[in-house]
Amino acid sequence: MASGFALSGKSTSGLGNGLSGTTVSADDASVVYGNPAAMRYLDGERFAAVFHFIDTNIEFSNDGSTASGSDNKSVSKVHFVPNFYYVKTLNEDLSFGLGMYSPFGLGIDYGEEWVGRYHSTNSSLRTINISPAIAFSPNNKLNLGFGVDFQYAEADLAKALNFSALGAADGSHTLTGDSWAIGYSLGLTYDLSDATRLGASFHSSTRQDLDGESDFEGVPNVTIPTAIGSLHLPSYYSDSGASLTLMLPESLSLGVRQVITPKLELMADYTWTRWSRYDATVVEFTNNLPLSVEENNWKDSGRYAVGMNYRVKNDLLMRGGITYDQTPIPDAEHRTPRIPDADKLSLALGSNIGLSDNMDLDVALFYTLPTDSDINNTDSSGNTLKGSFETQTSFISMQLNWKL
Repeated sequence: MASGFALSGKSTSGLGNGLSGTTVSADDASVVYGNPAAMRYLDGERFAAVFHFIDTNIEFSNDGSTASGSDNKSVSKVHFVPNFYYVKTLNEDLSFGLGMYSPFGLGIDYGEEWVGRYHSTNSSLRTINISPAIAFSPNNKLNLGFGVDFQYAEADLAKALNFSALGAADGSHTLTGDSWAIGYSLGLTYDLSDATRLGASFHSSTRQDLDGESDFEGVPNVTIPTAIGSLHLPSYYSDSGASLTLMLPESLSLGVRQVITPKLELMADYTWTRWSRYDATVVEFTNNLPLSVEENNWKDSGRYAVGMNYRVKNDLLMRGGITYDQTPIPDAEHRTPRIPDADKLSLALGSNIGLSDNMDLDVALFYTLPTDSDINNTDSSGNTLKGSFETQTSFISMQLNWKL
């Protein structure tokens, strides 16, 4: 994963370069996402089918949390994420493309017995972009691209409820919801020379107003006195509709590609993401429950990447890259077990293998070095989760490209 809950790779070729060529590479149809303007470098009809296997490992060590439960927690899961792209040259000045990919995602299941269960037992976010795009060439050096993103989002958030003060077992609360939103993307490439290319791409923010359900289980059948009268817990914690507004951030990428020799090219890329849009998580219920507000206070973040391509022979290209990704989480007080993110350094290795005159295969390994981060988060009910996370993520990716 990238910073926050963004997904790093939209293509195997991009992962193999350590994400260093996202705005300037034109190797295959995945440019629909990386930079739609780069579709102008592809001729004919191109297809790309991408298959990511994301291996995520999280280790939590407790150090003073207020809840009882397992002090140490280990979570490991492999996620499968496919992407598909298509590009067609319409004429000498115009190209069309279509992409289907996942820009954001999250999936962490801690179970119901761990010490942080009042913060999270399960968190899941799935997004799909369906993105048609066009690109045109005003002259032989400049290419411009534009795309529309039809984005679907689906979220499931679950946590335990603490009823120990009433002598009762834990209950649980689950939020589910989905929605559609529309965004856009812009791209530009400029060839300073045959050896030097500059690129820029922009992906807009999207506002997902997720509508769904709020479900409670295990609420004790108890009536308690309050300052304004008695409160019957099953009536208060009742199932209802719920809505959650989720601001998914915009990003701007700048890149350069330099051909050193006929076999070697170098690339560099910088991506800025406006994670400050994710300042709070607010849930509104259709029953009498008050608004649920979780302050995030995230900050904008940057990703820096350098990489290379080396042509070993006509049907074999080797890739490599290094990526440094800043976390948007400001401190331990705003880190949550749903997103235990930290600054990350990643190493990438990949290759492109020619299979025939019109088909080739990309493979890549994108390995994020283990990171350590502290948490000291107190929720609105006074439950404190304090300790540290060690996280490690790896992409194993394959991509089949073919040309008609």
